[in-house]
Amino acid sequence: MTTVASEQPRFLHRPKHHQALLIALALTLQLAAAAGVADIAGFHSVALAAEHFDPAWLLGVAGGLLVSFVGYHFAYQGIFKAGGQPLLSPSQLRAVVCAGFGGFLAHSGAAVDHYALRAAGAGERQARIRVWALGGLEHGLLSILGLLASVVVLVLGYHSPPANVTLPWAVIPLPGFLVAFYLARRFGPNLRERPGWRGVAGDFLGAISFIRRLFERRSEWSSLLGMELFWIADGFAAWAALACFGYHMNGARLAVGLATGAVFTRRTGPLAGSGVLSLVLPLTLWYSGAPLPIALLGIFLFCLISVWVPMPVSFAALRTLRRLGEKPAARGEPEPSHSSDQEAESKRVAGTTG
Repeated sequence: MTTVASEQPRFLHRPKHHQALLIALALTLQLAAAAGVADIAGFHSVALAAEHFDPAWLLGVAGGLLVSFVGYHFAYQGIFKAGGQPLLSPSQLRAVVCAGFGGFLAHSGAAVDHYALRAAGAGERQARIRVWALGGLEHGLLSILGLLASVVVLVLGYHSPPANVTLPWAVIPLPGFLVAFYLARRFGPNLRERPGWRGVAGDFLGAISFIRRLFERRSEWSSLLGMELFWIADGFAAWAALACFGYHMNGARLAVGLATGAVFTRRTGPLAGSGVLSLVLPLTLWYSGAPLPIALLGIFLFCLISVWVPMPVSFAALRTLRRLGEKPAARGEPEPSHSSDQEAESKRVAGTTG
């Protein structure tokens, strides 16, 4: 039994002046992205749209983000506790969720989650598989919303977003899921624990198998439902941010625009996606039918609240995150129960070739 304190991500111990510089950089990127889009939309048009600001809708933004946090918590809890282990205390899990939800401390997604899973007793490979499964679940369930919204847009005959956006969303995700699940079942057992790139590919396919088993086991649907709730509530918060400036966007068009523009999430993007999401999302919402000045103002407001309001809570959770590695953790390589199908497949293959 050893501790995993040595595996703590370095940024958990950055001095305060380094953190202040990163905050300043993130804010600068946000403002630069907003200025760039405002130049395209026209500064005068943006100023006119800002005159219609209705602060009452801020309650909708805050409420949507609060519900999305609850969904994110259940998604994390389902991934971390699937198969019965590893476990974190409620306060520890909340600290990890706060880092991922706000995104600023997530540092491209993997570091804090991997460290937390190792501190909870997961083996190196098990932690890696669960972290990749969390990222896959995050983007995978967003693609399902994009699929459903695109079908609605196509059936109702909306002219925006155009078919070159909605058709790929309507056609690609479902076959993509099926192909990924087949490849994971077919090749995952043969690549598992192999050296080099084959082992990495095996772990990647193991993460896909992990997600597939979440769909198959009703007792573990909390992670799926939690992540879907997160995206729906996050989308409502973005809708309310647009409504602050007098534009009530059609829900299906909004969902297609958000799914198209989410090149990465707050958890997986550097500095919570500062700058990039503020640049891309207004353009994809504009392509989906929203006026560009309102799309710019609404997304800027949404990013401002979703990233910057949770930031004090995230920094308050640093102490809990730093102390995760102080407790003993098993250093073995227990496999998650979701790999049992791969083990069974390996035995079947060995039996037929022996």
